[in-house]
Amino acid sequence: MKNLIGYFVVGLSVLALAPSVVPGSMAVLAFYSSLVLLLVSLFTISSANHRHFQLTAIIVGVGMLVLNDYLRVVMPSPESTWTNRIALYLVYLTICGVGMIKIKRQLNR
Repeated sequence: MKNLIGYFVVGLSVLALAPSVVPGSMAVLAFYSSLVLLLVSLFTISSANHRHFQLTAIIVGVGMLVLNDYLRVVMPSPESTWTNRIALYLVYLTICGVGMIKIKRQLNR
């Protein structure tokens, strides 16, 4: 069952990339939905393959740094401030850090 959820989360994270390129608040909402999907993929680490979390984290990271109009590194939206962008980067890194700790614990068992 968790394998199915893992595949579903990966598929939805790919679909969440589409609204990321839309200027304005749609890009921020797409990133928030991607973060929720990343949180859901944390729960698939324990019993399913941890590859689902890793793949979701890579998709969300690439979407955040390259595609997202509000957060991308090169030519971001003019209304985004550095403090807002850094805060959202830190939320992503925190979730990824928790996921890596869970993966490490699972592999050590």
